[in-house]
Amino acid sequence: MRQVIQSAVNVSTSSEDVIREMVSNITCAEGIKLADYSFDVDHNRSVLTLLGEGKALQEAILKIYEVAFYHINIKEHHGEHPRIGAVDVVPFTPWKDSTMQECCFLAWELGKKVFERFEVPVYFYGEAARVPWHKDLSFLRRGGWERLEKAIKEDPRLLPDIGSPRLHPTMGATVIGARGPLVAFNVNLDCKEINVARAIASRIRKEMGGLGFVKAIGVNLRSRGMVQVSCNILDYRKNPIYQVFEMIQLEAQKYGVSVKETEIIGLVPLEAIVGTFSYYLKQPTFSMQQVLENHLT
Repeated sequence: MRQVIQSAVNVSTSSEDVIREMVSNITCAEGIKLADYSFDVDHNRSVLTLLGEGKALQEAILKIYEVAFYHINIKEHHGEHPRIGAVDVVPFTPWKDSTMQECCFLAWELGKKVFERFEVPVYFYGEAARVPWHKDLSFLRRGGWERLEKAIKEDPRLLPDIGSPRLHPTMGATVIGARGPLVAFNVNLDCKEINVARAIASRIRKEMGGLGFVKAIGVNLRSRGMVQVSCNILDYRKNPIYQVFEMIQLEAQKYGVSVKETEIIGLVPLEAIVGTFSYYLKQPTFSMQQVLENHLT
């Protein structure tokens, strides 16, 4: 690929059949690489990470919307993760030979096509936000589609950027945007008390004097008999993975709880892994230049 843009498409389902159909449609698209996909039954959410050039990405993502249109009803969705639509969030992230401005244009073009084809109201977030209060994804998703269904008619800040102020009957709404690299990092705790996970998530957020570039929520993983602090690290250089982990572990110890395991959802920049390796092996001078694969590309 000459140009590489990443899109980690968040879909409100954990149905293997639905995800399999999406994967099949994507892999048939030219100029697209499906780099990773995963789903979680407790979150009832799937993430499909695509790499490719802008126009090819748009067409592949429209295929995801098409499958969701036929198979997902947001009003029947139950899961731990906040969501306002069947295809909940579609971010574009620039990598090779691409810019943030190009990603913004891609988001705006895709939003127009999504509304024209499926009549789903569209919000633009991140760097593609057209109004300041839409920049923060958490503001749009707070309370889920249940809140938005009413608030979209009452709160001028929640008017969609494209479409009328009412949700699609099955697809809900969708959020499309442009952002820098994000690390989806989950820390699973060896306990079943959701209040512990929520308290820790609250403590590490910026609003509570925690980390300035981390969003976090507490999640109940009933199928696995534990709870989770689910994090989005918005800037892994300013809040490295190891810093997030250490703070969560420290907060958990206050409740007499240990960390059972961690998860990374989707792709992660090598630089973020190198930083974590350097910290835990106490090698402060270790750098990307010492990674063999870095010299082979």
